[in-house]
Amino acid sequence: MKYNQVVSGTFLQRPNRFIAHVLIDSKEEICHVKNTGRCHELLIPGCTVYCAVSDNPQRKTKFDLIAVEKRVAYPTGTNQQGIPVATTTSSEAIETNGAPNSKTDPGSSHVLLVNMDSQAPNAAVKEWLQSGTSPFGKIDYLKPECKFGNSRFDFYLETEKRKIFLEVKGVTLEDNGIVLFPDAPTERGVKHVRELIHCHEQGFETWVLFVVQMERALYFTPNRKTHPQFADALCEAQNTGVQLLAYTCNVMPDEMKIDKELKIRL
Repeated sequence: MKYNQVVSGTFLQRPNRFIAHVLIDSKEEICHVKNTGRCHELLIPGCTVYCAVSDNPQRKTKFDLIAVEKRVAYPTGTNQQGIPVATTTSSEAIETNGAPNSKTDPGSSHVLLVNMDSQAPNAAVKEWLQSGTSPFGKIDYLKPECKFGNSRFDFYLETEKRKIFLEVKGVTLEDNGIVLFPDAPTERGVKHVRELIHCHEQGFETWVLFVVQMERALYFTPNRKTHPQFADALCEAQNTGVQLLAYTCNVMPDEMKIDKELKIRL
């Protein structure tokens, strides 16, 4: 999925979960934040952010904050087998005062571009599904926002022999190369997972897809510390036949595309 026009700026503050103050072209602008999550680890004063420009003259804010550059101490690479590995140790990556240790690790100041637009994962997944390059292959019928029982799942799709419900979760929380969901308790997320179990019992294929809104990570895991009930529900769902997927994304300031499958650890 692609944005029409994007400008860079410097993040100043976020007085509430809906707006942020960003310095754009030497002017302080009020921007709509397209993610109501906490994002404390992303929106740090002074960091570089990217804002989509709205062409709607009726809007109160001209800009949508959609992406942020995050400095990471543990850039990841791959070994000879193609498995993601951390390229630094904690002692090499950061000195005691928190500054990058350029003597031992010139890559420790690696910047990771994170798309934090909560609408981007579904848009990117829809394009991916329609392209025929997803694990589901050629899709004959695709319906976004499909109701089943007491829930509305992100996608219902049919192939020649399969009927599938797919729930999409965007992931922006990264900690030393590990990506986690959720970043805050989500009773809605627990409800969706439990409904997928019921849906599977009715004979449908059911999937949860975690869209990691950044280029690289070591692996995905549910954020048990923040919401143990979600982690438990996810384990229960997998044990009853709900299938789990995680993919990283190719992220640019004005675009995000589904990219590579990522290992999941429950």
